[in-house]
Amino acid sequence: MSLTFVGRSILFAVLAALAAYGGWAWAVPLARYFVAAQDSTQMDLRIAKRTLAYRLERDVPMTFVLSQPAEELKVIAHVAVTSPPADVAGASYTLHFALFDVQGVQVAEYERALVSGRGGGYLPDGRARRFYRSSEAHIWGQDQLVIRSNVPLTRVEVTLQDSDPMVVGVDARVYERRPVSAGDGRAVFLRRSREERAALTAFSPFPPEMLSASEITHLASNLWRPIGPVGIEGREYDALVIYEADRAAEEAES
Repeated sequence: MSLTFVGRSILFAVLAALAAYGGWAWAVPLARYFVAAQDSTQMDLRIAKRTLAYRLERDVPMTFVLSQPAEELKVIAHVAVTSPPADVAGASYTLHFALFDVQGVQVAEYERALVSGRGGGYLPDGRARRFYRSSEAHIWGQDQLVIRSNVPLTRVEVTLQDSDPMVVGVDARVYERRPVSAGDGRAVFLRRSREERAALTAFSPFPPEMLSASEITHLASNLWRPIGPVGIEGREYDALVIYEADRAAEEAES
């Protein structure tokens, strides 16, 4: 847990007094700590959202199990890139999907070749910039696929088959429909944040407070929730935190 700004200031004052007693050998490390702590505080102010994603390994399937049988699921993926050539506009990669029914039988498989565009780490709508705090790699693109099946699915295996040499990783997230009963639609909708409700009603001619009960239930049925991979984190899969910095906040600081 990071110290608050006031707590760091007090700690810095105490340590600075010790540094004056201990000499220059202590003063330099203390100065470096204070600069790093100040930068951490400013970064925390710019972070608007954090999301977990899972790093795919080449030719190694990652398994996701749905909480209940469903006929569709959503996958969101992006690439992590290092040292890209200046004239390259995007990075390509290929994902393979294997779908399984309630009996564990594979019912379908798909292969999708995707290209993540170079956008400075910004989301397609430009509102936020994504980055890793523990890596110098740049995040490119955000590809979304909705996979539908004629039979109920309980499991999907996602495999990275190929990618450009400059791609050091492909991160994926899998989502399932949030189960919502007819009587719970309004409660589920109202528990969403103001931003989520605005996104759900973006294509409606009426504001949320003017929607009927049936319209709210229909909107609530479009909610997705993430599901994690099968296995032990750090052994069977690696989870990464994707940070989003609000573009307006960053531009206001600059």
